Amino acid sequence: MISPAKRLCSSSSSLIKHQWHPIVDDDYLRLPNLIQMIVARVKDRQLTSDIIPLIDTIYPWPHSLKHIRRLHKNDNHLDILLYPSSFVTPLEKTEFDKYFENETRLINIPENPCLLKWQYDICIKEHWPGLAFRENKILEQSQLHKDLTEQDDIILDLFQKIQENDKESHYAIIVDNERQIPLVGSRDYRDKHPLQHSTMVAIDLLAADSVYLRENLIENFIEKQEKKAYLLNGCSIYLTHEPCIMCAMALLHSRVSTVYYLNHNVHAGALGSKYKLHTLKKTNHRFTVYHLEQINNGDTVNS
Repeated sequence: MISPAKRLCSSSSSLIKHQWHPIVDDDYLRLPNLIQMIVARVKDRQLTSDIIPLIDTIYPWPHSLKHIRRLHKNDNHLDILLYPSSFVTPLEKTEFDKYFENETRLINIPENPCLLKWQYDICIKEHWPGLAFRENKILEQSQLHKDLTEQDDIILDLFQKIQENDKESHYAIIVDNERQIPLVGSRDYRDKHPLQHSTMVAIDLLAADSVYLRENLIENFIEKQEKKAYLLNGCSIYLTHEPCIMCAMALLHSRVSTVYYLNHNVHAGALGSKYKLHTLKKTNHRFTVYHLEQINNGDTVNS
């Protein structure tokens, strides 16, 4: 039998393939906010030890800008960030003329530290070269697309099997990450009860004290597994559709590790389309989210 993953990735063009696309915080998708600063060129580098205390009395460098180096050597020149362009008490002209060349210029600096290397590369090239940055390899890795694995093929096969009688409904499958085995599969029953979305039913099916009493749709395809208390520690969930805010909160509360979904929920999706619940910084649990995305073989998706 051809797996749904392979079927999904096949088309009239052999260039079509699919990968898991990470759904990340918007802060990783855009440059930091920029603030405009006045830059002056030092006349004599030997006077730097006098200039720094003078400028600090006028505009002490704030702790919030510790990621910005105030001084930058450029070939044979030394530039210094004086103060924001909106600053109301600038340097007296006599003092300015003593230490700096005639003309100043305006540049933009990132208000917050760069989080990813691509942000840093753009900021030092287009704005101010004197930025402090330490690359976080784990964070960089979390931004990359992922190829489908053998386990993904198995899950997509199971989706194909349990969808045979109702391809329009929403489905969910929970997987044990360590043993790499599917545990429960569910469908949407909201036509019978407004709260019984496929995600909620799947979580309930795995619980030791299930209340919905719905059928485990993959029971005929897997070995019977011991039920959990209710938490999804060490588990991932595969969904045919992006979950709503209720289901996303249930996944957060249940401590799921990863969510994979095939289709966006443009009207009510809480993990990418309308909201990004998993990226909220004040929640007491964080998890990763991926969406299945079609790409061309010629595309460079991980750059």
